[in-house]
Amino acid sequence: MNNQSTKDKDARSSNAMAATSHPLATEEALKILKMGGNAVDASIAASIVLSVVEPNATSIGGDCFAIVKMDNKDAVSFNGSGLAPEKLNYNFFNDRNIDKIGLTSPHSVTIPGALNAWEKIHKEFGKLDFEQLFLGAIDIAKNGHRVTKVVSNAWKNSLNKINGNENSKKIFLKDGRTYQENELMKNIALGETLEAISKKGSKEFYEGEIAKDIIETLNDLGGVHTFEDFSKQSTIRSDTIKSNYKGDFIHQCPPNGPGVTVLIMMKLLEKLNIQNYKLNSTERFHLEAEVTKQAYKVKETILGDPNFVNFNLQEILSDENIEEIFNKINLNSCSDVGDLNIPAHPETIYLTVVDKDLNSVSIINSVCYVFGSGITTNKSGILLHNRGTNFRVENGHPNCIAGLKRPLHTIIPGMLIDKNNKATLSYGVMGGQYQPVGQVHVLNNMIDFGMGPQEALSFPRAFHFNNIYKLEKTVDKEIFHGLKEIGHNVEYFDGTHGGGQAIKINRSEGDLLGGSDPRKDGYAKGY
Repeated sequence: MNNQSTKDKDARSSNAMAATSHPLATEEALKILKMGGNAVDASIAASIVLSVVEPNATSIGGDCFAIVKMDNKDAVSFNGSGLAPEKLNYNFFNDRNIDKIGLTSPHSVTIPGALNAWEKIHKEFGKLDFEQLFLGAIDIAKNGHRVTKVVSNAWKNSLNKINGNENSKKIFLKDGRTYQENELMKNIALGETLEAISKKGSKEFYEGEIAKDIIETLNDLGGVHTFEDFSKQSTIRSDTIKSNYKGDFIHQCPPNGPGVTVLIMMKLLEKLNIQNYKLNSTERFHLEAEVTKQAYKVKETILGDPNFVNFNLQEILSDENIEEIFNKINLNSCSDVGDLNIPAHPETIYLTVVDKDLNSVSIINSVCYVFGSGITTNKSGILLHNRGTNFRVENGHPNCIAGLKRPLHTIIPGMLIDKNNKATLSYGVMGGQYQPVGQVHVLNNMIDFGMGPQEALSFPRAFHFNNIYKLEKTVDKEIFHGLKEIGHNVEYFDGTHGGGQAIKINRSEGDLLGGSDPRKDGYAKGY
């Protein structure tokens, strides 16, 4: 059976499936699966391809988080987020009268963690040689690929950022303009870099010539990165955090990821009996906004890198705390959580793969903002992320910048696992700060309102962010006016909220159902 998702129709397969944001990545994952690779091999290969074909959203110069469920064992979290350079701290910025880390500043570049994470995950679970996972991406980087529609739009909006860096201009502009849809784009330097990593491993990136190139590039721009910083980068392997929702367990990565916000929101919506309201109603969108506000207040005032900040997840997710938050929510009025002043939303890619043995990988990679820092390395063709902008320059804040600290992140993969420890849904939603809300929206669509993966992903979205409730234009006008009447500061906006992919493991029917967000260029496909 070979089926591909369309706007309203789930992909269906009785064997294996991949769902990504780009056609070339989905096809690469399927190719790896058909060669005998497992879900880990396929998801890493697809992630590497995406680092070539979606430079607006991901790069080997970025970060990664993953939830991996293999061989009927417990799900495992991998945190591949990067450390701040050791020399950076509050005083460094305060002494220079800097109160915010700039989007294109070399100080925004934390040590990229994705490659270290991919290698660590592969060493534990992969079947094919690590080198094999790079071959498709190397070919695409060297020989070129056709730029897709959504990517070309992101590119077009990033002209000024790309123009600000000489190396970026050479690679990411064509005759001084951005690449248009269907134009052939190559990054030969990146292809050669991927080839070196495929043969020598991530050591080349963190200790070898590539590390040297990254450090020299950043130091030339005023960065304080060192070889010692790169050598200290490591991936955190841990248990997932989870909570029960109507019989199944929602699994997330622990902080410094923001997955706990999903668990808070789902606990609140369960108490609010979200299923009793109409799927497309003012009440449903109002309550989603209210739980968002409360969960994000917890995220922005309590959470940070647990190596630097003390907080108790059990306490945060306790029935007593959830009850206390629940009592602040009213169906007929808006709660006030003050001005959280949350950093705006970045760019990301999410993908998921389920193989023939029903091993499941939920993985997300990111350069933070569109085209990251806009800084491309001198020789290796690597676009560097700007995840350091997520730090605060506020002394005493749980997410205040400090040397070798990881910033409070936005990227979160998700997985649903039943009481028998079997994965039933591998899913994720892109879109920077929107991601926890997107996950909740999709989970409610599927669990409470009976949608399949594709329909759940395609459904209209809204995001309450920094005291403005932004609605996609597909949200009914009746809901817009209803929210306004309750007291929300509501507006339609021209863009869309994130993207997403999901694969449902339909064990009773013996098949897989997949969906891929129409807000992106990709699709879900099985064989």
